[in-house]
Amino acid sequence: MRRIFVLVFLALAVTYVANAYAEQPRLATFHETATVLVDQKLSNNVTASISLQTTSLQEFQIPKELDAKIHNDTNVIAVIITNEDQCVLGVQDRVCVMINVKRVDSEGPVQEAQQKAKTSGDMIIGDIDKFLGFDTKFHSAFIHYDDSANQVLGTEGQVSGRDTVSAVYVMPFQSSDYLFNTLAGDLIPSQIRGMGGFYDVAQKLAKDDSARVTFTILPKGQISYMQLKVAEKYPDSARQMSEVDPLKYFKVDELKRSEYYKAGFFPLNSIVHVVILPQDQSTTATANSIIEKTTTGNQTVPASLESSGYFFDSNSGKKIDAMYLYGTTYSANSNDLKISFPNSALASSPISIGTTEIIILVVIGAVAAGAIVYYLKGIKSR
Repeated sequence: MRRIFVLVFLALAVTYVANAYAEQPRLATFHETATVLVDQKLSNNVTASISLQTTSLQEFQIPKELDAKIHNDTNVIAVIITNEDQCVLGVQDRVCVMINVKRVDSEGPVQEAQQKAKTSGDMIIGDIDKFLGFDTKFHSAFIHYDDSANQVLGTEGQVSGRDTVSAVYVMPFQSSDYLFNTLAGDLIPSQIRGMGGFYDVAQKLAKDDSARVTFTILPKGQISYMQLKVAEKYPDSARQMSEVDPLKYFKVDELKRSEYYKAGFFPLNSIVHVVILPQDQSTTATANSIIEKTTTGNQTVPASLESSGYFFDSNSGKKIDAMYLYGTTYSANSNDLKISFPNSALASSPISIGTTEIIILVVIGAVAAGAIVYYLKGIKSR
C-alpha cells in the first residue's frame, strides 16, 4: 500500500509540474550524472561512473525510521555501502557497511573514538540489515588518518577523510550486478526505474566484473543527500589519449535522459561531466557543440539553458572541466559528447602536483554538483 501511495504521489507531482511549469527551467530533486575522469598526471587511469542522486525519501525510499535514527545521532556524518575492493585497510573482497562519525582530537584516546563509532554503528546497522536483507558482522572501528579512502570511493573528505572514524560491518562479497539491483530495487520506485535514462546505463555498467557500486547517505540538517553510484576504472589508458568519447566507457551508442524529465523543462538534472588532468598544461580542449558563456554577478554561467552542448568551466591548464547540458533535447550521441585535447608536448613522466589537484570528487553533499553549482552561480528560473 505504501508503494502504491508513493507511485500515485509521484504521478500527481509530475502531472502538476507538466501543467504549471512546462516552459520554465526547473530543478527536480532527482538527478542523473555521468562522469568521466581522464587522469594523465598521476594514475594514468580513466574512470567512468553513473550517479543517481536525490534528497527525496519518495525517490530513494529508505525507511523513515532509519532516516530518523541517522539524523537523531549527531555523531553520524555518513553511511556508506560498497563492494569496493578495499573499503578500509584490512578488508578485502567483502561488502562493507560503514557508519562514519567525526573524531575531535580533544575527545580523548584512540580507543574512545573507536568505541564512539561502534556505539553509533550498532544503533543503526540492524535497521540497515533488515531493510536490505543483509547479514553483516562487525569488523573493526577504523580511523582515517589520510584521504586514501576518498580516492577509492570518490567521496568528500567529510564522508571518509582525515579524522573520520568508520564503524565497519562486513558480509560476503556480492557482484556489482547483484548489489546494484538489490539496492536499486529496494530504494528506487519501479516507476522511476522504468523511465530509463542513466539508470539503464548504470544497470548495464554494473554487469562488468570490474565495476563497483557505492551507496551513500549524507545527513545534512533535516534532509538526507543520497547517491547510488556505479563506477568502472580503465587502468593505464589515459596518457595516450588526445580525445575522449564518454559513450565508449558507458558502452552505449547514445546517452538518453530519463523520461522522468519529460514532464517539464529540467535542463540541469541530466549532466555529462568530463574532467581531464592533462600532462601538458598548454593543452586546449574543444568539442563539436559548445555553449557560450556569460557573466552574472561576477560568475561565469552558460548563456543559454535551451542549447545543448558543453559548458567549459575550464578548457586548459591543470584541469579541463566540462559539463554537457542537454538543453531541450533528450539524447546525446558520440558526435555530441566527444572532447578533443591534442597534446603539444607529451610529458615522459607524471607531473608532481598537490593532493587537491589530483583527487576529483563526486560531490555527494551537493547532489548533482553541476546543477547546484549553476544555480548558485546565478541561473534562475525564467
